[in-house]
Amino acid sequence: MTTTTTATESMSERASRIYLMALNAQKNAEKMVEQAKDELQRAFATEGVTNAVVDGQKVSAIEAIRRNFHPDILQTLVEDDIFRNVTKIAIEPKAFDNAIKNGTITTEIEEKVVTPTPYTRIVVTENKVAEDMEVAK
Repeated sequence: MTTTTTATESMSERASRIYLMALNAQKNAEKMVEQAKDELQRAFATEGVTNAVVDGQKVSAIEAIRRNFHPDILQTLVEDDIFRNVTKIAIEPKAFDNAIKNGTITTEIEEKVVTPTPYTRIVVTENKVAEDMEVAK
């Protein structure tokens, strides 16, 4: 990976530049994988095949079905214990925060059910310098 630096670029600026380059490479790679998948499906369809062997690796296109479940209907058709065994309960963080804001969940409840886990989140934003503008009167 080649980076362009200036004599005055700090270590954190250089590391940030490398991080941004990696994010961009990841985004481009994901886009390329999708494009390659589309091309692969077209090629297989054109040749009437479902697989190819390249460099000792077999690449196959397998028709599959993604199942979309209706838990509300299932709950009416099976016993409660069966329903609990085949479903997961998850708390939606944004909805939970809204419930705290509107008072339907108290901070006391929040303290009992939330275990904070610290982590470092990297946020990338455009840093546009605001310019003072003179407005003609």
